[in-house]
Amino acid sequence: MLHWLQRKWRALCSARRAAKEQNPGGILRLAREVRALAEAARRVCPPERKLLARIDAVHEEMGRLASLAETPEFRRLDSGKRQQLRKGLVQSREQLLRVMGQVPAPTRLLQ
Repeated sequence: MLHWLQRKWRALCSARRAAKEQNPGGILRLAREVRALAEAARRVCPPERKLLARIDAVHEEMGRLASLAETPEFRRLDSGKRQQLRKGLVQSREQLLRVMGQVPAPTRLLQ
């Protein structure tokens, strides 16, 4: 009986966590974070035309996604599409962090 109750509790917690992740507010917050990272990456990355174009595209897409996530139509998306969208946002965030981590230091001296 106790194991059954533990399984039910864990299932409830995982369902609430998934609902929180797929919530439009959570996706909006993640989109704003990725947009801020793209803005920071634009400032620190070397001026390579191809890289800056990708960063600008990410910045622009996150702006559009943020405005879309605020609309009532966004809530009507099924949970599978919102989960895919969240996974894509997490991947974009990781890629931006990786790019920013690979940027050479502006000076040779450590601060």
